[in-house]
Parts: sequence; structure tokens; C-alpha cells
Amino acid sequence: MKELGLGKRLVLGAGRSPAARSPADRFSGSWAPAAFVGVSLMLVAAAWPQSPGAAPGTTKDGYLIQQTFDVGGHIASDTGSGAMYDTVVNLQSGPRILNQTLEAHATSTAKHPWFDSLDESSSGLGGDPEDFGVLRMSKGKLYDFQGMFRRNRQFFNYDLLDNPLIPGGLVSNGYTFPQYSISPHSFNTVRRMTDADLTLFPISKFRIRAGYSQNIMQGLTFSSVHEGTEALLQQNWRNSTDTWRGGVDWKVLPRTTLSYEETIMHFKGNTNWLLRDTYLQLSNGAAVDLGFDNTSVPSCGNHLAPIITNATTPATANATCNGFLDYTRSSPTRTLFPTEEFRFQSSDLKNVQMTGSARYTGANTNLPDFSEFFNGLETRTGTRLFTVTGYAKAQRVNVNANYELVWQLAPRVSLAEQYDFEDFRLPGMDNYLETSYSGASMLTPPSATGATSTTSDAFFLGQKTQVNTVVARWQAGRRAALSLGYRYRVREIAQRAPGAYSLTIHQQGGLLGVDVQPALNWRLYGNVELAFADGAYVQTNPRQLQHYQVRSNYRAKSWATISGAFDDLERRDNVTYVNHLDHTRNFTASAELIPSAQFNLDLSYGYFDLFSQTDECYPVTPAPVNAVTASPACVTNGTPYFSNGYYDAPTQYGSIAYFLTLVKRFSAGLGYRMTAINGRTTFINPRQALGALQSQNQSPFARVLWTLSESWALRGDWNYYGYGEEGTPLGPTAPRNFHGNVFTLGVHNSF
Repeated sequence: MKELGLGKRLVLGAGRSPAARSPADRFSGSWAPAAFVGVSLMLVAAAWPQSPGAAPGTTKDGYLIQQTFDVGGHIASDTGSGAMYDTVVNLQSGPRILNQTLEAHATSTAKHPWFDSLDESSSGLGGDPEDFGVLRMSKGKLYDFQGMFRRNRQFFNYDLLDNPLIPGGLVSNGYTFPQYSISPHSFNTVRRMTDADLTLFPISKFRIRAGYSQNIMQGLTFSSVHEGTEALLQQNWRNSTDTWRGGVDWKVLPRTTLSYEETIMHFKGNTNWLLRDTYLQLSNGAAVDLGFDNTSVPSCGNHLAPIITNATTPATANATCNGFLDYTRSSPTRTLFPTEEFRFQSSDLKNVQMTGSARYTGANTNLPDFSEFFNGLETRTGTRLFTVTGYAKAQRVNVNANYELVWQLAPRVSLAEQYDFEDFRLPGMDNYLETSYSGASMLTPPSATGATSTTSDAFFLGQKTQVNTVVARWQAGRRAALSLGYRYRVREIAQRAPGAYSLTIHQQGGLLGVDVQPALNWRLYGNVELAFADGAYVQTNPRQLQHYQVRSNYRAKSWATISGAFDDLERRDNVTYVNHLDHTRNFTASAELIPSAQFNLDLSYGYFDLFSQTDECYPVTPAPVNAVTASPACVTNGTPYFSNGYYDAPTQYGSIAYFLTLVKRFSAGLGYRMTAINGRTTFINPRQALGALQSQNQSPFARVLWTLSESWALRGDWNYYGYGEEGTPLGPTAPRNFHGNVFTLGVHNSF
């Protein structure tokens, strides 16, 4: 893995968030595969024992109270791409409440009016990208309450996303056009999630449930718009969802329960867009942006005049070039999702178990006031200014139902049938009025009279899906079972506007399952599904499907467990002009060795491969080297080149971690995590880069724990993060490689 020195930053003391950096620093990185982060967090949690000892506790006012605190902080440093580090890791220096818990349980002789049991915990408070708090309370047969608050900062800056590659060395009248080395589609948002659920009379025959959830996502993001050329936009993101829940459960018989639930979800989308950069000026002093992502010099009406007419500060641009003086867009959206659901489960009939549900949703989406405004010049159409106003509405009527029956025909034979039904309809309409004013220069006002056009659409899409699955299971012996099944699926699709068509797809498949126990300490599970369909709605829908699954768990010793799993999903749509193939293959193996309380070892390895190819026609300028000419139909539709859309991303990841108690009260551990991707894809764009398809992640880590007493302990953690991509980035794209060290020091106290 190559190292690219891009400067080093070491931060001690107060916490640092991505928002505290300069815009150039904050949006100069990229993205790494989510598997690296997810696997890393999983392994850290699994590899290390938690801080020592349960809290001794004290008895007060009739409660046994136990508390723990882990207080400390991070010391973080990183080199290379800071934005990439923030995208993948985003752990910054500063003090933290690493973990905190509080438990209060009423003693057997105490009586309290408010609660019998209370559990509260929190983690990451003080500046971590993810922090949460949880509260649980209960009072005997009266109520049970659970509440949670989570906060997550999502920083995303992968500068190969919509990469703005302005040609290098573009100079006009002494002015060199800047090359953006960042993505125009970057995120720096915060998500706040609140959940609260209350159950009244939790163990009675009649229970009442109520709940509320809120999800707010807001912050600064970047976007772009194309009007002859691309302009950078500031996207002020503010979307929220509120959900109210209410329900009842009635245990009408000893093993039969009926449930009804009402859920109302309300979505508010208040994101808006405005022009971000105006780095040039016109001769009258008006700020202007000539855009980016040019494969040639900017388009100007007066081709004899230079792009830059005067090298002032800021430089003076040619007013007849394609440019932006102002741009705004707003589309406040409101959606209401009311859902009613009825459920039941019963096992009162001898040898019969049944479950079922029916659900209805009648959702409405309303965009009452769409507004878009452009002031500048689009040279291709001669548009000097335009406005778009309008509104849109849509509905979603959804009916779902399912029923499952398991019938024990004989002591060793059972029959299961499951029926699933879904029917949804999406009617909608929109109406937009656009007024365009012509012009040839941004120095002169647009035409006094505008040309208006109205767009009015009505549309409808509906789909009905029915799936019936029948499985017979035979318990051949104490250590072997065999299941055989059949699945039938019919999918009816209807579109009435725009245009009208209907399509019915039938799919049939067989299921085979095996559950064997070759030895008392070894168990194997296997499943096979083969399915065939007589049609496909889109190219990536399979006409043929094969799904193979194998899982194994082997307990070699009382202290040694070995497990593994293999999953292979193969899908095909081998018809003319489609030729779609894809597979998702996953193999994992792990071993957990705990020969004593003083030593444990964890090993894991995984292989994941995502592959697909589909015939595709595409346009691009300039044409790639050795571009293949597409069929006449594609050429006629403006997509003159052909590709098989090849994409393959084989990924390997592994880890090793051990924990050792060296002497009494002192323990330590070491570990290593790695993820490597060796992928390939079809290059249909000469400026395309492999990016994360050719990358490696490495992260060694260590921990020490010193138990001072029953109530006190000191801990120290070290995590190293290294990410690198093979090859040299194209154009002005900033390198994404980075290295980071995070030291976490903490004091544990339990009382």
C-alpha cells in the first residue's frame, strides 16, 4: 500500500468535529468500503472483555443501586486525507464519557409507587460521531417503558463521486481556472433519533401499547445542477420523520393472542438548494460562476473574445459565456403514512400452530409549492433567465397479508404452508409552469417577454404479488432432518399512465433443506433454492435463480468453537440484448479459543464477492479507447457505444485477537484487522478511476487493563487505521490514502 504524505495533523485537548475545519480541508477526502468499518467495530466489541467487575452497589430507600463510569478521552492523529479519515473513522481528540450505567432495583420487602426496576446507560458522550442513551423502567404488572436517544454524525466526502475534472492548465488572459479536487456531492449531516415505547399491563391478558419515534437529519451538504455547464450548489439538508404508534394485545385463549396496531408516520422534507461559488465577476462587478466539469473550454457566444477579459481580482469573465449569476430551488414535501395492522398467533389446536397478519396503508405525498430560479446564460438554448413553479401529489395504497400454518402430521413429520399477499397502487399527478427569457449576454437584462410552457402529468403504477410456499419436514432421526418445499410466485404489474401496459410474471421454485448432526459436538445446516420465471420487469430481475447456503458449528473442546458459513446467490436473465449475470458469494470462518480465564483467542476470515454484468448502451465524450459500436437502435436513441457492464469486487477480510492476563489484576491484548479489495470494472469513461475497487484497510489494535481494586480500574486502547488505494488518481482528484492513530485512555469506577 502506497503512502502519500499530505501533511500531518495532531490534535490534543478539545474535541474536533469536521465542521471545525476549513471548507477546503473538510471536503478533500473520500470514502472506504462500509465492510471495513462494520467488521472493525464488530471485532473490537467481540475481542475484548468489558471493564472489570459488577458494581458493588448500595442499598438506599428500598433500592439496590449500582453505578459504573468509564471517563477518559481520545488522543487522535492522522496523516494523508483528513476528509477520508473523517468519512471512515471520525474519532477526534478530546474528553469523553466513554460508558456510564445506572441500575436501581427494589428490594424484596420494599414497595414503591413509581418503579420497581430502572436501568440507564449511555456511551460516547462528549464528541464521538456516535453516542446514545438508553432508559428502561418497569413497575410490576402496571407498566414497562423503554426509551432511547441516538446521535450520529455522517461525514461523507468521496471525491470520485461526480468527480469535477476540469482540464488541467486551462488559462485565459493570465487567469488559470481552478481545478476542484473535492466531490461536489459531499455530506456533513447529523442524525438525531428518539424512540419511546410504553406497555401498560405487560403480563395481563389485555395489554395496551403506545410509542413515538422521531428521526431528524440536518446539516450542510453539497450538490450540483446542470444548465449548459455544472454549478456547485450548497444543499441545506433538513428532513424529519415523526412516527406515532398505538396498539392492543388480547390473549383470548391460553395460547392465542390477537393484536391490533395503528401507526401514523409523517415525513417533512425541507431541503433547499442555492448557488455556492461565484469566484469570478463581470465587468459591471456582478459575481458569476462559469461552472465546472468541462471537457473543453467554456462555451461562449462570442468565440473570438477570451473567456477571461481582464485579470483583475477577482478575474473578469466574458459575459457571453455559459454561466450562473444566481440559482435557487425549493421543494418542501409532506408525506403522511397511516397504517392499520391486525395480527394473530395461536397454538391452541392440537398439533397446529398458526400466525397471520393483515395490513393497510393509505399514504399521501404533497408537494404544494415547487420553485426553481435560474439567472445567468445558457448559450446552447439562448436562455438568459427562467423560473419554474408548480405542485405535485401522489398516493400509495398498500394492502399486505400473510398466513402461516404448521401442522404436525406425525411425531416425525410436519407440514408448513405460508401465503404472502401484497397489492399496491401509486396514482399521482403534477403540474409545472416554466417561463424562460432569452438573452445573449449576462451584462444585459433578459428579454421583456418570456416564453411559457406547462407540463401536466397524470400517472399510475400498480402491482399485485402473491407467494405461496409449502414445506414438508421429516425428522429422520435424532441427528438428521430433511425438508422439501415448493414455492409459487405470481407478480402482476399494470401501468395506465403515461402509456398503458401490463405484465404478468410467474415464478416457480423448489426448496431443499438438510439439518444433520454428524457428532454430538458438530452440526451442519444446508439449504438450496432453485427458481425459474417466465419474464422480467427490468434487466436485473432474474429469470433463473439458484441460492445455496451452508452453515456449520463445531465445538472441538469445551473451550474451543469453530464455525463457518457459505452463501451463494446466482441470478441470470439470459435473453437477447440483456445477457444479465450476477452473483453474490460469501464465505466466513471463525474460531474462538478460551482454554482458561486468563487467555482467549479469536480468529476470523471472510470472503465476499459481488459480480454483475448486463448489456448496456451509453454515450460519452470523448469516446473511450477501443469503444464498441452499439446496435442501430441504441445509436438512434443517442447511445452509440456498447458495454457488457462488467463489475466485480472480490473482498477478503480477516482478524486475529487475543487477550491475556499476565499477572493478577493486569491484562493485555493485541489484534489485527485487514480488508482488501481487488476489483475490476468496465471503463466507459476515460476519466474513470478504480478508487476503492483497488484498496486495502489495515488496523492493528491493542488494549491494557489494570484493575486497582474491586471498584477502580485503568484502561488504555490503541487503534491504528490505514487506508490506501492502488494506482494514481486521475486529473486533479486528491489522494484518498490516510493513516490514523487513536489512543483511548479511561478510568473505570463502579459503586
